[in-house]
Amino acid sequence: MKSSHKITIDISDEVFKGIYDFKKHAHISDDKTAVSELLKYALMLPPYFHSFDWQKAENEADSEITANNMKSFSSVDEFLADLKA
Repeated sequence: MKSSHKITIDISDEVFKGIYDFKKHAHISDDKTAVSELLKYALMLPPYFHSFDWQKAENEADSEITANNMKSFSSVDEFLADLKA
């Protein structure tokens, strides 16, 4: 028999919306199962993702976009050719 532990947490409306969206997309019927699946997924992520500074990366990307340091491609083939160059 699996053992389990009961915890109570407060979740912001923004986070709960994310759980709701996941639940809907994954065809999960209840909140408890959705939260459990999300926790298992998060715990299985490689260590790199646990320490990666996503906010810093987003800020760097925003700075690059503001400075117009980006490229546009009209097709996937054009994009792939640029990657190979």
